[in-house]
Amino acid sequence: MKGEPLPGTSQMDIRDAIYVYPLNSGLPPVYVVFNSPYDGAMTRGEHSGRMYDPEKAGGPTQNLDWTTASVTQDGIDLVKLHTGRFGASDANTIMIDRLEKILRCELVVTDTDKIFYTHELRELERYRVLGVADGVQGNVWNNAHTAALEDYRINENRDFLYTEAAQSAGDRQDHADALRGL
Repeated sequence: MKGEPLPGTSQMDIRDAIYVYPLNSGLPPVYVVFNSPYDGAMTRGEHSGRMYDPEKAGGPTQNLDWTTASVTQDGIDLVKLHTGRFGASDANTIMIDRLEKILRCELVVTDTDKIFYTHELRELERYRVLGVADGVQGNVWNNAHTAALEDYRINENRDFLYTEAAQSAGDRQDHADALRGL
């Protein structure tokens, strides 16, 4: 779904509004602020439900299949390269450790492992198409991330990128970072 202006009007830049209800309704006026952390994100992903700008996502979305993925050392190295651009992440460390155990046949691959693996590889491809050098975070994450979700028809609320243990570790890290003011 792509947002478009109403016919006959120019694009309005509404950032807030006051909703006023009928006098006898008993409801007070409500002040509402419209906000998005992602500049230019005007299209809602069909599968992910996330807002993004497909024109700045590293190419059109494709119909890819994560279910047939096989974990390889080269793939793990690329996942490490890509996720390293975002700084230390306990959640990513746990997921990469799982991939390494899968490669050594110490762990059976799960759907979550395959989704994480293929998503990170596809996101890396999109970063490269956008001209973002390896190791550089760039300002393209939301668009590349959302388009990679769309490529594999992934909805983060249903198809998890992280195991429960990895998600918990990430939440603990985020909490600790917030307490330190990071």
